[in-house]
Amino acid sequence: MYLKILTPIVLFLALNSCGGKEEKKVKVEKYKVDKIEQIIGIARIEPAGKISPLGAESAGKIVQIHVQEGQMVKKGTLLLTLDQSVDAAQIQQSDARLATRQQRVKSLEAKIAAIELKISLADTERKRDRRLADAQAGTQKAAFDSESIYNNLRADLAIAKADLAEAQAAIGEVQTERNYAQKLLDKKNIYAPADGMVLNWDVKMGQAVGIGSKLADFAPKGDLIATTEVDELFAMKVKKGQRVQINIQGTKEKLSSGTVVYCAPFLSKKSIFNDRADNLEDRRVREVRVRIDQPDAVLIGSRVECIISL
Repeated sequence: MYLKILTPIVLFLALNSCGGKEEKKVKVEKYKVDKIEQIIGIARIEPAGKISPLGAESAGKIVQIHVQEGQMVKKGTLLLTLDQSVDAAQIQQSDARLATRQQRVKSLEAKIAAIELKISLADTERKRDRRLADAQAGTQKAAFDSESIYNNLRADLAIAKADLAEAQAAIGEVQTERNYAQKLLDKKNIYAPADGMVLNWDVKMGQAVGIGSKLADFAPKGDLIATTEVDELFAMKVKKGQRVQINIQGTKEKLSSGTVVYCAPFLSKKSIFNDRADNLEDRRVREVRVRIDQPDAVLIGSRVECIISL
């Protein structure tokens, strides 16, 4: 009996003690943006002039790649050559036609010179026969025949000059065709658009490419930029000229330092690091670009950590 009465009492006391225990209150301090001294963001290293893809302006098979990946080149350096055999054959054909047209022009010019000489002699004879006929020392028929010969020669001269004009126009036409074929051939050569570096080739020797096909990535010579983003909550605190420390992502190891050189005048809705088109995140960010002080310490395309000192 004693045990039966004691057990409920013990249980009642235990439950009462548990239910009456008060939890310790944690003091929460209000977060103040004005007291922030640093902003940390993930950045991507890229050239100040941006990486540009090199494309093919003409279709063809790659016959030679002249530079290697990572090689520095000057503007106008020949980078890649496509098969030019068909275009070269068209140029040779145009050259042959051009030589024929030029020869015809020379022949017509000689013909015109001969006709002009005959006209000069015929004019002299025409005038002499007319004087003789007027003085009744010669016949009217002789004078008429001399006039006819002179007029016929003038007609032949007009025809020869028309033929010459046509032949010269044909030369211009063939020259235009040759120039067009030469431009097509030149498009089979891919040149460096500026001083810079070929980062990587997307094609191989012997590969056939179409018009507009991407051939390589090209980085123009110049400063390296770390492109990062700042959340809209802190967007107005970032200014040009602020100093930045560049670290290996996720560590405290310093790679370089830098300076903020650009702050976007607007907020973007989507992160530059987001590769998914279906991401509906509506948080906005401000793009910030940092010029790297020691470009040799970082690699183009790598991700680093930017610590912006406010």
